[in-house]
Amino acid sequence: MTSLRLALANLLHERGRTAISVVGAAFAVVLVFMQLGFLGSVENTATLLYGKMRFDLLITSTEYIDLSRPGSVDRTRLAQAESAAGVKEVLPFSMGGGQWRNPTDDPQRGRKLWQLSMVGIDPGTLDRVFLPPNAGGIFRDDGDQRDAQVLLGQIDSVLLDRRSKPYFGDPGAMPPGTETELNGQRVRLAGYFQAGTGFSYSGLLLANEETFAKYTGRSKKQVSFGLVTLQPGEDPDEAARRLRAVLPSDVQVYTRAEMEAGERSYWVNKTAVGKFFYFGVLLAITVGAIFIYQMMVADIKKHMPEYATLKAMGYRFGFLFRVVLNQALFLALGGYSLGAIAALGLYEVTILAAALPIGMTWERVGLVLLLTVGMCVSSALLAVRKVRTADPAELF
Repeated sequence: MTSLRLALANLLHERGRTAISVVGAAFAVVLVFMQLGFLGSVENTATLLYGKMRFDLLITSTEYIDLSRPGSVDRTRLAQAESAAGVKEVLPFSMGGGQWRNPTDDPQRGRKLWQLSMVGIDPGTLDRVFLPPNAGGIFRDDGDQRDAQVLLGQIDSVLLDRRSKPYFGDPGAMPPGTETELNGQRVRLAGYFQAGTGFSYSGLLLANEETFAKYTGRSKKQVSFGLVTLQPGEDPDEAARRLRAVLPSDVQVYTRAEMEAGERSYWVNKTAVGKFFYFGVLLAITVGAIFIYQMMVADIKKHMPEYATLKAMGYRFGFLFRVVLNQALFLALGGYSLGAIAALGLYEVTILAAALPIGMTWERVGLVLLLTVGMCVSSALLAVRKVRTADPAELF
């Protein structure tokens, strides 16, 4: 308890220096929170669209890389899969890209071309491809979904994700019926849905298969995925093994868990985006540790006569070490508290400004606390070596 009181007394005595140290630690904490938040949003958006779809297994091409680069699968493979034991239904689902012209008069973005992604499905399967509105689907209610099914049946008509990035056009300035350009051809905006964007795409269109083929140049015989629904009670892992044995080697079969884990791993571990945020966390910790180390060394030098006096009074190095360590823990808790509050505010700003699913989790709260304590304690372990040089003889 004596070491605790002494550490606190030292901090209170040097209020200005202590405040700077706490702010420095808080700055590092904010950086770590933001980098981990962005990393978490990469994981969340990697499976955002999959999470709104109905399937137990997914059939993809062997060329599949990620959702935006899926390769193509011959429709005959879907028919083969549908005849396999335990399979209830296999639905086609296609992904492509296109150049969308913003039809608004926005002075910065209007009338310009922007790259987005496009989904092609059979309108009659809309309610079997996507989850119902009350379970996290892409429509606000059942009526909205029924209307979309009718609108999707129209040739040269598309639905736009209202959560697409602003440069595709303000939904308020693009009422249903607005005509614009997609891949150099006239297209009609028939309505909206809401799915959300990610790092693999910033805008999303929904169209029927004929419209999709026309605007992407894809053959109707090719699709991107086969969405497999199993009979009730079927084990997905066992069913996947049976399908892999039946289907030719030009396709792959994944369970939902395998696909979502693979997509998250790809974006977090293999892309520059994920590696950048990992590096950001490491950089923030390093900068914070260096700052705290320098502040603690300066504080120790300033109080060197006091440490020498304590040595002369018979206090061992272990006691002095605890004083420095307690100071580091006080700085860690102060910096963490201030940084966590600031990070919560910045998360809200990021959600509004960038439309990214970035949010605080209890796992992240605990992880950053451990990292902050580790950062400050490591700095203290390096700085405390200066205390050994305190010589009582210098007092006389």
